[in-house]
Amino acid sequence: MNRLLSRQRKWLVITLLFEALIIGVLAVLYFEFPEFNYYYLLLMAVSSFFILFDFLVTMIFNFFYRERKGKSELKAAEIIGTDISEAYNFGQIGLAVCDHDNNIVWINEFLSRRFSNIVDKNMFDLFPGLFVLSDDNYNKESVKLSAESHVYQVELLKEARLYIFRDVTDFENIYTDNLNQSPVIGYLSIDNYNDVQIYVGDETKFADMLSDLRKMIVDFGESTNSMMRRIKDDRYLFITTMQSYEKILKDKFSIVDSVRNKFPSGFTLSIGVAYGFPDYAKLAELASNALDVALSRGGDQTVIQPFSQQMVYIGGKTEMLPSRNRVKIRTLSNSFLTIISNYKNVIIMGHTNTDFDAIGSCLGVYLLCKYVGVPAKICWEEQLIEDKVRMAVEGEFSKAEMEEIFVSMRNVDALVRDDALLVCCDHNNPQISLFPDLIKKCHDIAIIDHHRPTSVYIEDPVFNGIDTSASSACELVTFYITYNQKEIPIDSRTATFLLSGICLDTKFFKERATNNTFEASAQLKNFNADGPKVTDFLKEELEEYRQKIAILNNSETPYYGCIVSMSPDNDMVSSVTLSIVANEAMSIRGIYVSFCIGRTGPHEIKVSARSDGSISVQLLMEKLGGGGHLAMAAATFHDDGDTVDNVKERLMSVLRDYLDDAKLDKSDN
Repeated sequence: MNRLLSRQRKWLVITLLFEALIIGVLAVLYFEFPEFNYYYLLLMAVSSFFILFDFLVTMIFNFFYRERKGKSELKAAEIIGTDISEAYNFGQIGLAVCDHDNNIVWINEFLSRRFSNIVDKNMFDLFPGLFVLSDDNYNKESVKLSAESHVYQVELLKEARLYIFRDVTDFENIYTDNLNQSPVIGYLSIDNYNDVQIYVGDETKFADMLSDLRKMIVDFGESTNSMMRRIKDDRYLFITTMQSYEKILKDKFSIVDSVRNKFPSGFTLSIGVAYGFPDYAKLAELASNALDVALSRGGDQTVIQPFSQQMVYIGGKTEMLPSRNRVKIRTLSNSFLTIISNYKNVIIMGHTNTDFDAIGSCLGVYLLCKYVGVPAKICWEEQLIEDKVRMAVEGEFSKAEMEEIFVSMRNVDALVRDDALLVCCDHNNPQISLFPDLIKKCHDIAIIDHHRPTSVYIEDPVFNGIDTSASSACELVTFYITYNQKEIPIDSRTATFLLSGICLDTKFFKERATNNTFEASAQLKNFNADGPKVTDFLKEELEEYRQKIAILNNSETPYYGCIVSMSPDNDMVSSVTLSIVANEAMSIRGIYVSFCIGRTGPHEIKVSARSDGSISVQLLMEKLGGGGHLAMAAATFHDDGDTVDNVKERLMSVLRDYLDDAKLDKSDN
């Protein structure tokens, strides 16, 4: 057929050239012999001849073209079969046509064998899952449908109202089998192995407890079809399949609760799990990171790291018990001092809206740097510091001392070098750092914090000083100073700010205060910490008190024992005020959990949450993108479209879905 078309094109070119030649000859004759009077008739005759000739040539070629095309189509039909339905049956493709009311008016033979008596019935009544295809806002070309032990990929040609069913059951079965057999790797750690050994004292009793624990771990591996191997005295590696993992997940890793209940005030477990990637080495790395997060969040919980997805937390409803191991504290102190000594310069940074715990811990680290002779600066920006902190610091330090100790955002870049160490105090989330860009610029970072890490954290710190059993960062820094093998003196001002941080986070020892908290406070008093000055630092301003009362007046109790307070959206409040209101609400009889919502900036709204320990507000705030402690947490929203009412609706939605999950069992308390 292509040869015929090529021949037609050649004849057309020759014909056009011949016709042009004839017309050219007539033109020459017209100018050479103008006396001839019949040129017009001659032109008409020649033109008529050309038209008739072109018509006949075209008809002849069309005749041959149709003949050749018919033969070609006949040969194709002979090859694939004249019944097109056989092709659909072979490809397992079904067709269904609907009318304007979505009633089925015709189906092909394939569908008639799969589904009997569906003609004249409504498509969406038979297959409700196909309704989304008729939605103009649905942005996918197809939808998967399971019906009568088969899986179909269904597309809709809207103009023809034609539904195309493609049987993908075999592919789905292969995919499901592959997914079920994909690897899941986890690490299981005994959180407080050394502490329990020291606490029990009796080696025989400890050996019996350890034997019972290891039997529980081995039984867990056998019951879940997991390969369980002990790699250290206090750590296990387990490998399982996704199918077995789904059963473990459905059971919410109950072994963690079982161990806690069997050994009250004794052993607890932490588990880190990773899946979703075929490389075993990569999964092992992710599982190890997940375990590190579980341990840094206080242990007694499971952290799951799906590949390239957010971490998932299970458990963590109990606070980490204070470490009884003074050797560990002394080791951390010496290690931190050694790390500082290896750098030429140290930058110390708290979190945005710097409070007394942040500034107190920063001043404590500054004192350690001075002791080892390493130059250090504390990040400072007046607009990002709480008013009480700013007034206290400016009242205690002269202008010359301020210039020596602190550095502004404008000048801090000059301190960033390869031999510089950044120490983050009272936070481990880079997003809430006083100068967030500094995290990206500094290669070596140390962390001293008492908050539980969330899915956003500082990766690969040279020193990880996160201890969620501590009441405050100031408590940790106090122990780093006093438990060091060297006798490091603390000046009265630094001791006062450290004590202020402890008093702030414990509400003057009413909450989260442990034996370690009182010990640290006593040591600070030995260094002449000024108690009355601490009380004066933390006093409320009159306007702040009035604002607190106004917010409390705008409160409601959506659930028994739960109170939600809101500041009007057009009023700007400080995050400190929100914390104070949430704390104040906890003093009301019958209230177990409180939330305070308010606008803290033109594009920022915060939620401050507190509980009496019977409800994990950390779990609730994590659902809103925040975090914190079991009894003290917060969340921040930066969307320009957010209002206080919108944030309240989100909080209410979280309370509806997760408040029961956040309630702690009696065994957890």
